[in-house]
Amino acid sequence: MDKEENVQKKNTESEELYHISEDIARAIEEKTGRTEEDDSQRREYKAGGFTFKTYYEYKNAEDDIKRIEIIKKYIDLNDPEAAVRLYNMIRDGSIEFKSPIGEKYFEYVGDVVAKGSVDLLKDKKVVDEAEGAAKSGKILAIAVLVLAAVSFGYFAYSEIKDVVQTRKIEKLQAENKKAKTKDASDETPLKSDKVKQDVKKLEILPDYKEAHESNPEMVGWITIPGMDINYPVVKKNKDNNYYLTHAFDNSEDKNGSIFMDYRCDIVNPTTNTIIYGHNMTSGLMFGTLKNYLDQSFYENHRTINFNTIYEKREYEVEAVCLSEVAYQDDSNYRYYNFIQADTKGEWNEFYNDVVNRSVYGTDIDLKETDQVLTLSTCNKYTRDGRLFIVAKRVK
Repeated sequence: MDKEENVQKKNTESEELYHISEDIARAIEEKTGRTEEDDSQRREYKAGGFTFKTYYEYKNAEDDIKRIEIIKKYIDLNDPEAAVRLYNMIRDGSIEFKSPIGEKYFEYVGDVVAKGSVDLLKDKKVVDEAEGAAKSGKILAIAVLVLAAVSFGYFAYSEIKDVVQTRKIEKLQAENKKAKTKDASDETPLKSDKVKQDVKKLEILPDYKEAHESNPEMVGWITIPGMDINYPVVKKNKDNNYYLTHAFDNSEDKNGSIFMDYRCDIVNPTTNTIIYGHNMTSGLMFGTLKNYLDQSFYENHRTINFNTIYEKREYEVEAVCLSEVAYQDDSNYRYYNFIQADTKGEWNEFYNDVVNRSVYGTDIDLKETDQVLTLSTCNKYTRDGRLFIVAKRVK
């Protein structure tokens, strides 16, 4: 085909597309009584009980309504496992909503999952019986299928327990917001009698020399007695993203590593030292921190050992808190940006946030002279949810 024929073909295709778009516009006009020009001049659009100021937002809402209709058609929310799977797909972004209508539907699915937990607890007996039958299975294929069903059933059971637990905690947290707050406008400088240390004069503890040699970005080691948390802690200079996807040996790993916020200092500690880790379903990294949402567990696991490569440190847990990542235009307080308090007001602002987000009451023993340790991980109680544990140094 020569150049002239190519040009002619493209012109023909463009003309066909133009006529198709004309047909669509005409059909919309006949059905709604509105032209495209009318839509561009409108200042408000309504869909699903919501009012939108822009056509773009309105289209997103319409798209969400279509997604919800498809979900209703193909997914039975009365099936607990199907409800959990849908909840996870929305939470993880496999199904993406872009409007308040979608967000409300996500909340509704969460409520369905929580309410369906009782039925799943009953179904778990059936699952357990199936697992027992599989042990004496006569046919390998049947055994594999039963085990697969058991695995998914157990996973769904665990997920629902998490949803139920965090929703209960969220309500408890809301009740705690009646606490008195401290003055966050106080510009009184915080005095410190700490003497700055010179890192060149410090020696790495014998326990950590070999590990530090294999990765010089290692800054310490964290353990929590009675929990499966026993990891080296690393820190990447001016980068809080690298160790989200890299292991201690710098290989790519979805589990990531336990890492310190690069703005913190182990030699001359900032007011708050923040350590991050993934909430892995397998329990790896900070996957077991959610156990702190059980009050009896919290009361019996108050000690955290975070040793730097230069000295041993012990902390006592003072608060278990739920939060969420604040978007750029949100005015919400960001606990993960509290590193150093130079004034009493800055300390009070952090303290007030901890009190308001605490799930076990407002009697929190923290003072501006304390060295604070914050462990932060993801949590499923809301989209972009976070669980953070606040502790103070006691040794």
